[in-house]
Amino acid sequence: MRTIGRFLLLAALLCLGPWPARAVTLDSSVAVTDPDTLQALERGGLSISRLLGPALGLTREVDNRGLFSVRALTPVRNAVKQEIADEPAGSPDPYVAAMAKTKDPSQKFNPNYIDDDGSTLDLTGVVNRMDRGYLGHTECGEIRLIYRFHYSVAEKPAKGKTAQRISSRLPLTMSLVFNAKPGEARARASRDRPSATAVSCADVAKRWLAAGQKDLPPDQLAAWLRSDEGPLSNAMLNSSQIMRLELNMQVLRLSASSRRDFGGHAEYLLKIFKWDPATSTFQESKMENQIDRKIVLADRPAFAKWLLTDRNIYDLDRGRLVINDKFLATSAVSVAPGGMSRSQNNIAYGLLDDADIDKALQDYVARGNELRSVKSVAGFNLRLNEMTCTGCHQTHGIAGFHYTGADPASEPRRNAVFVPGSAVFFADLPRRRAIVEDFAAGGHPDFSRGFAARPDAKFAEALKDTDLYNGWGSICYSGQDASFKDWNCGDGLRCAGVHESAIHPSFGTCVSEMGTAVGDPVEFGEIKMSSWGSDKYCRLSPATAKACAIDPARDKKPPIKLAGYGAARQRYDNPEQKTGGFPGGMLRKASCEKLPDEASCGRLAKTGFNDCIASGKDHKFCTKEFTKTAGLRACDKAHPCREDYICTAGYDDLAEAKPGKGTCIPPYFIFQFRVDGHPRSWVQDTEE
Repeated sequence: MRTIGRFLLLAALLCLGPWPARAVTLDSSVAVTDPDTLQALERGGLSISRLLGPALGLTREVDNRGLFSVRALTPVRNAVKQEIADEPAGSPDPYVAAMAKTKDPSQKFNPNYIDDDGSTLDLTGVVNRMDRGYLGHTECGEIRLIYRFHYSVAEKPAKGKTAQRISSRLPLTMSLVFNAKPGEARARASRDRPSATAVSCADVAKRWLAAGQKDLPPDQLAAWLRSDEGPLSNAMLNSSQIMRLELNMQVLRLSASSRRDFGGHAEYLLKIFKWDPATSTFQESKMENQIDRKIVLADRPAFAKWLLTDRNIYDLDRGRLVINDKFLATSAVSVAPGGMSRSQNNIAYGLLDDADIDKALQDYVARGNELRSVKSVAGFNLRLNEMTCTGCHQTHGIAGFHYTGADPASEPRRNAVFVPGSAVFFADLPRRRAIVEDFAAGGHPDFSRGFAARPDAKFAEALKDTDLYNGWGSICYSGQDASFKDWNCGDGLRCAGVHESAIHPSFGTCVSEMGTAVGDPVEFGEIKMSSWGSDKYCRLSPATAKACAIDPARDKKPPIKLAGYGAARQRYDNPEQKTGGFPGGMLRKASCEKLPDEASCGRLAKTGFNDCIASGKDHKFCTKEFTKTAGLRACDKAHPCREDYICTAGYDDLAEAKPGKGTCIPPYFIFQFRVDGHPRSWVQDTEE
């Protein structure tokens, strides 16, 4: 059974293009990601308002529009609006703090969108998380329905002009989390034991495995999933199983012109709201494993005493640690770009002494215990950080997200996402699938997992022929630390330090050995930290010697110059050009003629694009006037982009574009992944 399951996983991953009319649209029986199927599911009863209706005691269907005005969600609305208002002043980043003093709202999420009549939440994913069954609050884990924020407004016109309707998604996802086992949540709340006829974990798992074998077009697949046989039937997924809402949203974004070293700067708010049956509302709650630095810094010995025990070292090593509530925060902010190299994404940095960690690990082994993943102080620190919300979301993520959802074909290609999840999301599917199989067989699953940054070696075979294990774009390591020494790159690749960091030294990205493949970085840099949360990106090649005191002798990697190729990069040498750029840059073909295998034809922003957006002009106009065609890195589910980059939809109107492939570009070139540039005021729509 396990071998067959892994074969099905690989088959799903290697379906590189849009799904054929009658092809399977379920990723390995653990996720529904096809946008057409998801739209059909939403029409069939999985809209967030339809799901919440019974829990709220509503006697009529509530449209998604204006959903945040419903009493159950007003605590969510109020908390989010307050966080948007407070974040700039509270950020440890000096650039953001300076922005707060200007009181300029143009680079922040406009809070008026949240409860506007033209705002909706689109279903973009259904994810089986039975692998979270180890947490104790559920027996069978969780099921998550993921929604993306969407608006449609009529922009206030200039005098004599006609109002233009603007529609787009925004960088805000909301997960509605359900107990995977029907009846368990109600039984726990009432302290009753489930009846003998209650659904078992094996029943839940078998339905998901059966779904993975269905070869149906989207509408029919959605209907089966919601049928009495399917895993998403009313009996298997209903309001009585609701546990919480999880929020991830971009709160603000500084443009490249105001934050030149990182080619821009974005901050993402993470929050959790647990369902309170007593009040029928979602209430702000502490976040799983999100360490509160202020609390721990006030009493570091207490945190060390709690964490450095055999029980907790064991759970940390196996990726199952649950941090005590007394050390946790109710909100968190992660930053991009730079991933795990950014200090603010390493919430546990400096909270424990390395000497104490080293002694605890040595004593743990001396008592006859085995360490599987965490074999060093560096391994302990990385594992602890990536188990927090901020660390997890910024480990090879897509601009702060691991699941964005793919856009339907109706979305203009200039603003459409092609691959719905990050490399971490797809690389973790074999582990999740194995746990579903174990549940289905009536066994006791092994919930242990490797590092988020690198799939466990035991799943390497399942990821063969993809780039998700040690392929191009993967996280790698070039040092000698025992925890990571086998994090190498595949044939024809080398480990390049695109974002070198003192926090996690010797980590890099797998790129082509010669540095001449489309998508390869053309700049290499180091992130310097003056204090926790205050980082500066310093280029090593070409060196930013004056700004960062870089020894010019270290600049030994001049930009690649190849006939017919260009370098999309940060132009420190000519800042007046306002090219913006993105850390690391990328090698591209100057035209779409004679593209190599790794490339496809796409569109890329050129000089003037950011200024156009900042001027308030329509994104359609800016895309038309300030983009150019080029040979860009091709991408799909099995061959993701580098960290921080996003796989956008292919262009059907470009003859040289490869069918079934997207193209990799910086995420903030996509309208829906930046909070700036959207209408700041609009005409209230009363006709719909």
